[in-house]
Amino acid sequence: MSAIAKRLACLAFLLLSFAALATADTEPYRVTSLLVPLTRYADRARMTAALVVQVVDGDTVKVEIDEPPRGLGRRETVRLIGVDTPESVDRRKEVERFAREASGLTKDRLLGARVRLAFDRELRDRYGRLLAYVFLEDGSCFDLELIAGGYGYAYVKYPFFFIDEFRNAELAARYGKKGLWGW
Repeated sequence: MSAIAKRLACLAFLLLSFAALATADTEPYRVTSLLVPLTRYADRARMTAALVVQVVDGDTVKVEIDEPPRGLGRRETVRLIGVDTPESVDRRKEVERFAREASGLTKDRLLGARVRLAFDRELRDRYGRLLAYVFLEDGSCFDLELIAGGYGYAYVKYPFFFIDEFRNAELAARYGKKGLWGW
């Protein structure tokens, strides 16, 4: 192999290496359990920054992402991971009990707020919505806050890393007669 061919091969290798490094950070950030409680999840710097521009209902919002990583658009519908709030927008059903309160809390806390999105095993649901944990600027996870306050149920039909933490939050809300369980 000639000296020029060796240099070209080396240059190609370097360019491919830099391209791989440059694209490594453009993947959506995914959480791992690593036995870290969600309430103390610390890697918010790598999460996807977004602005909540619309609240669909208690567990679904629309966001605008300034610099979307690969696979995400600038405007996305986000379904919060691990929580199911009573329905308020399904035209086929009556508004469920406590749906307005859950939707109201989501509007109060998220509408117009800068948030951080983190993803679990699956990036999207069967409807094409992003599945994400929504973290507030104070570091708290809004998904978990909904359950702990009794505004929603732990949605455990599909596995996610913090399923036990969400189940425990629901049990505490039930025993504490918060929200849905307060009579």
